[in-house]
Amino acid sequence: MISKPDKNKIRQKRHRRVRGKLSGTADRPRLNVFRSNTGIYAQVIDDVA
Repeated sequence: MISKPDKNKIRQKRHRRVRGKLSGTADRPRLNVFRSNTGIYAQVIDDVA
């Protein structure tokens, strides 16, 4: 029988993989976007500081 994938575990694995490759700098900061039911929120992140 095929087991159902654990969505949170898959999300954390993807998060580690992506964050290992990306880093924001002062010249080009990282853009983080969060979408909720009520709105869209954005953060500009400089990982160096």
